[in-house]
Amino acid sequence: MYTLGRKTRSRTGCRTCRVRKVKCDEEKLSVPGQKEPQCRRCAAAQILCEWKGGPIPRGPAKASLAKTVGVLTRSVKRPAHVPPTPSPTVALSPPGGSETRIQAANSLALSVFDRSCLGYLQDSALVVILGKHWPWSTVSYAYHKIAVREPMVMSMMLATTSSEINRSRLYARAEESSVQDLSDVDSRVHYGRALSGLREALKPDVKSPAEIEAIFITLWMMIDYENRFGSGTAGINIHIRGIESLLFNHVVPSLKQLEPPQAAITAGDFKPAAGPKNEMGSKGLALPPERPGGGEISKSRLRNTAVPLFLLWTLYFFTPGALLSGPGAARLDADLFKFFIQEETENAGLSLAELYRIGRQSPSRFWGESYPATAQLDDLENLSGLTLYHRSHVTQFKITELFRQGCPSCQGIIDELLMLSDEYDTLLSSAKSAPSCDIVGGGRRVIETIFWAAITYYGTIVYFHLCFKDLAKQNHRPGLMSLDEAVSRVLELSLKLHRSRPHLMLRITWPLFIAGIATPDRIYQDWVSIRLHELGRYGLNYARASTRFDEIIQGSDPFAQGQRPLCT
Repeated sequence: MYTLGRKTRSRTGCRTCRVRKVKCDEEKLSVPGQKEPQCRRCAAAQILCEWKGGPIPRGPAKASLAKTVGVLTRSVKRPAHVPPTPSPTVALSPPGGSETRIQAANSLALSVFDRSCLGYLQDSALVVILGKHWPWSTVSYAYHKIAVREPMVMSMMLATTSSEINRSRLYARAEESSVQDLSDVDSRVHYGRALSGLREALKPDVKSPAEIEAIFITLWMMIDYENRFGSGTAGINIHIRGIESLLFNHVVPSLKQLEPPQAAITAGDFKPAAGPKNEMGSKGLALPPERPGGGEISKSRLRNTAVPLFLLWTLYFFTPGALLSGPGAARLDADLFKFFIQEETENAGLSLAELYRIGRQSPSRFWGESYPATAQLDDLENLSGLTLYHRSHVTQFKITELFRQGCPSCQGIIDELLMLSDEYDTLLSSAKSAPSCDIVGGGRRVIETIFWAAITYYGTIVYFHLCFKDLAKQNHRPGLMSLDEAVSRVLELSLKLHRSRPHLMLRITWPLFIAGIATPDRIYQDWVSIRLHELGRYGLNYARASTRFDEIIQGSDPFAQGQRPLCT
């Protein structure tokens, strides 16, 4: 095993990663021209991956280790299936390796620990949760193309990775020790810099799409930070108001019009939002209302930025409502989803389907000519699974809204679930028949996406039955999967996913949670409890989910006695 606190050498990882003292993903990818299989990490680093060999060098042999890695790098050609990693516009390694502090984003001095945080970024929960592998993921784009010129984005990346490293260390040691001092303090400093940078970014009256993109990404990362490491609901509500204002006043008008709208944001209008303070002692930021007649946004549309994809992830983030956070959690998710559902119904603006189409087409636009054909093919072969994932989230939102409204009929939801089952029958059958995620080689993620989408779909059925148990019986339709069968599918697929890709459990926390509380099988309940507890190393939200799950199973949570509905 490998932990961020004390590096215990892996006995199952490749020899190269063990020599380099880095985490090996332990995948054995078959690469043409190589005698031995290659792990994904070595393939991405373009070095020879060895699984057999002599003893691992120990002691302070840094010079010999660097020489060994250099030899490995020179002795192997880049595998054909591994795309070249985009280079940042600002070098993030010191010249000659002698300096301890270097410049990034043109204004941030990076310490040795900061550089280790950036090195950890490609393996962080941010990348895993968003799905696409590192070289061409949206987080990679934000790092290589945005963070190197926008200090506030770089600061948020440093704050997030620093907190994740710190939490993983504490989780591994299971003790509150002095390890907390360095990384936690650094995280708070970087978060404060990001807030300050966000205020500065709003001073100019005219906002180009590139500037709006940087602001949107920063706010999105602040929401993720508050969810995983901050004050939770209070911090999320503060920053989601900024997302909403930016969305309604600038993003949506620009995306749905051929010519961008006229709008401006001034620093004077960007005021602290009312509400509880976050962990930085700041009340956060709220974007101002639209000001007619402001500066004209550049004619380069936001469709060519990463904003549509980050907006989709914002919607997905809030779909389960307060399930994992308890009573009084963020409710602004309804405002965001309702806006797009209403636009879709009235056909008067930017529909949810249109946003999804723009979002899925945007990577080739914001990466530009550097985006290779292999990455575009990767987008194409994962589109079906990602579409099922998207439509499952939309259905989850509709279930939540019908439940809150006390709707006497759920026939529309049943029809939608049956339609999805028919339309994606091949995908769902593939997930059921696949023994694991290892059946597709070459570093392709298509089977991961299939498992992810299938588990989310079956989790939606479980959610429906839990919310409309009596109505589901009254409106029973042949072909609709029962609660027991849906729970069984979620747990079986989760078990197969964990056996081959344990880190991907980050993507299925919510369906795993509700399947765990819906199953009467004590063995499966214990298994889910262990998995949720393991995820606690990635953030407080996972720890809260684990705690609440145990409370429900043990009967100490009011929900266990049916005193509080699932989605309130």
